[in-house]
Amino acid sequence: MPKRKAASILVALLLVAAFVLSACGGGNQQAEGPKDPDKLVMGFVPSQNATTLQETAEPLGKMLSDELGIPVEVFVSTNFIGLVEAMANEQVHIGFLNPFAYVIAKDRGDPVEVMFKSVRHGNDSYRAQIFVRADSGINDVQGLKGKKFAFVDPASTSGYLFAAHYLLKNGIDPEKDIEAIMAGSHDGAVLSVYNGQTDGGASFEDARTLLKDDYPDVMDKVKVIAYTDPIPNDTISVASWLSDDLKKRIHDAFAKIAQTEEGKKVLFDIYEIEGLTDAKDSDFDIIRNVAKDMGINLEELAD
Repeated sequence: MPKRKAASILVALLLVAAFVLSACGGGNQQAEGPKDPDKLVMGFVPSQNATTLQETAEPLGKMLSDELGIPVEVFVSTNFIGLVEAMANEQVHIGFLNPFAYVIAKDRGDPVEVMFKSVRHGNDSYRAQIFVRADSGINDVQGLKGKKFAFVDPASTSGYLFAAHYLLKNGIDPEKDIEAIMAGSHDGAVLSVYNGQTDGGASFEDARTLLKDDYPDVMDKVKVIAYTDPIPNDTISVASWLSDDLKKRIHDAFAKIAQTEEGKKVLFDIYEIEGLTDAKDSDFDIIRNVAKDMGINLEELAD
C-alpha cells in the first residue's frame, strides 16, 4: 500500500539519520531501553452496553494498579478496530482484543503481543452462532437468502469472520445473498433479531444470555440454527514496546488477580471470563486460515 510503503521509507531514513548522528556525536553513549509510561491504559470493546462495561471494568483497573503500583485507566472503544488503532498509536497499553482484532494488529505490524487467552467453561475456545426468530420459519442458513442479517462488527471474530465463513461454506454469500448490517455489539445483534429488525444474526455462543434480565423470553423467541467450528478465545494483549520487566509484572499481576475471588468476579462480570491461560501467536493461526479462505487481506483490513 502506498501510505504504508511511504511510511516505511520515512522510518528507514530516520533510522539511518539517527545512526549517523549517534556515530558522529555519541560514541560513548549507552543505548536506552524502552521508556515505560507513568500511567497504563487498559482498553476494552463493548460486548454489552459501553457505559455498563466502563463501570464494570473500573474495579479491574484498580486491582491492576494496586498490584503494579502505577495508575491504570480504563478505556472503552466504540469498536474492535478503534481499540487496535489506539494500541498502534500507543494510546492503549493493555488490550482485551478479540482473536481477529489481535491477528489484524499483529499481521499488519503493530507493536502488540499476546499474553493470555480467556478460559470459559474450562475451555480456551468457543464457537460463533447463527440465530433467527423462533417464529420466522427459518430452520437452516439456506433460509437466510435474501434476508436482513445482523453481524456485530467487521473485525468481530465470531460476530463476523467465522459466521460469514460458515455462511459462505453453506452456499450463502455474505456480500451478495443477504442484506447485512453491523449491530455494533453481540447483544445488539441478538436484540435486532428479537425485535424483528433483522431476520437473522451472528454472535458468540450464547450471547442471548446477555439479554435475559431485560428480556426474559429471549431464549424462546430467538433460536440458534447453526454453530461454527471452535475459535480461540479472546486475548489480553500488551504493547510490545513495554519493557520486559513491566510486561512480566503485568503478566504476574493478571495471573494473581485471576486467582482471587474478587478478581474472578470482576473478570466474569466484564466478559464472563472464568480464568486465564498463557497464549502464543501461533494459537491464532486458525484465524489467519479462515481470513485467507475468505479472501481477506489482514494487512489492509484496518487501514
